[in-house]
Amino acid sequence: MRIYCRGEARIRQSETGQIYEIESEELDWESVGGDERQMGPEIHYEAIVEHPELGTLTWGLWEYPVGIENYQNTDVGRHEVVNDFSYGLEHEEPVPDEWLDYTVPDDPFTIFMNSYHQSGDLLADSGKDHGGYLLNRMVFSHQITAMEAFLGDTLINAVMGNTDAMQRLIEQDDELVKEKFTLVEVSKEPNLVERKIREHLRSILYHNLAKVDVLYNIALGIRILNEAEDKASLFKVVTLRHDCVHRNGFDKDGNELQVFTKQFVQDKADLIRDFVERIERALRTHSEGRF
Repeated sequence: MRIYCRGEARIRQSETGQIYEIESEELDWESVGGDERQMGPEIHYEAIVEHPELGTLTWGLWEYPVGIENYQNTDVGRHEVVNDFSYGLEHEEPVPDEWLDYTVPDDPFTIFMNSYHQSGDLLADSGKDHGGYLLNRMVFSHQITAMEAFLGDTLINAVMGNTDAMQRLIEQDDELVKEKFTLVEVSKEPNLVERKIREHLRSILYHNLAKVDVLYNIALGIRILNEAEDKASLFKVVTLRHDCVHRNGFDKDGNELQVFTKQFVQDKADLIRDFVERIERALRTHSEGRF
């Protein structure tokens, strides 16, 4: 699934009565959290605009169960929504063919660990104790990016070499199960199904841990979030990464975040490393159990 947002929003300022227009292109949607519920994870998406006259404006979407839009909410504070965007969840378009040229590395775990050590050395040598220091934030954000790369590359490697895993994804993934092909299409491209699965896996935002957990479970029978010693802290790390990447270290209320001390960044890097190591061990155990 992907988020669509079309048109423009028109919001009336509560004091002056002036109407301001906001284009859909101004919204930057991110997964900001998730909770485990009876039918699987509930995923919360959010887009925030800091308007000079209207203040903080927030649009939210909730996906529950996976693949189903459960709820949406527009919060403009004391102002009035005259006209809102058309927004929600829809099935994704195929990923452009150039993605097929991407070569997944053979050993994503080693690449992650090298990144962990190199960024840790950079933090130790050049980081500062000040919680708002730019380099600290850069190292912090990089660790989440390295985790995403590990999760994506590892899943693709495991699935594309496993016909049973591919079959389970075709049968159980909410998006792949809706794919339909004619005999002519299959005849012209014998690897069509494999290509569609690969494209789908490359389209996933791998910092959306709740959704990634579902994919790993369907394909490999592994619940990656069960490998997390502190699930709440992992979700918080993803939210903070959003503030670093999209708000330059400020939260949605415009407050500069001062939490990124050297110790904090190292602690979160260790949290992510432990999470990745536990997933790697679970995958090896799963692989050994197949033979």
